[in-house]
Amino acid sequence: MSPSVVYVPAPPVAASNEHVAWSSTRKLNWEDFRATPESDNPHHALTAANLAVDARCKDNKFYYEVKCVFLPGESWSKNKRSEKLLAHEQLHFDLTEVHARLLRKQLNTLGNSCSNLKTNLNTTVGEAFKAWKAEQSQFDKLSRHGLEAETQQQWTESIAQRLKELDAWK
Repeated sequence: MSPSVVYVPAPPVAASNEHVAWSSTRKLNWEDFRATPESDNPHHALTAANLAVDARCKDNKFYYEVKCVFLPGESWSKNKRSEKLLAHEQLHFDLTEVHARLLRKQLNTLGNSCSNLKTNLNTTVGEAFKAWKAEQSQFDKLSRHGLEAETQQQWTESIAQRLKELDAWK
């Protein structure tokens, strides 16, 4: 049986400004997946999500904002009837929010001074993106793209627990 879904981190700058910000009260629905499915792609869905990072110095003070966003115009599904598939897609989005919170926490440790910030910022953000992409791949590999129900449930519980533990960084 072929994998049902693949997660693809979105490029740093989306072609469109349209996005859905992560929210604990607003879950993804199939209408959010607006791109045309890739006919030669063996997967049943593709989720494009991103960590949108805005960091800058103003008056020698460091300001940052990290958002977890879903990109409807780059996300698609060949099967918009499967609730299991949609739940898997939601977990990718939720896992992206976990990494957004982790990045916020890490950026907070850089302090608010702009001296020597550029090197620390680039390293911190680069490492955060690498960890996020690696965990998304691990999730798909271990859950067999959502086909392993027990593994999928373990990830569901783990992601929910991590979101709760990182609640201070929403």
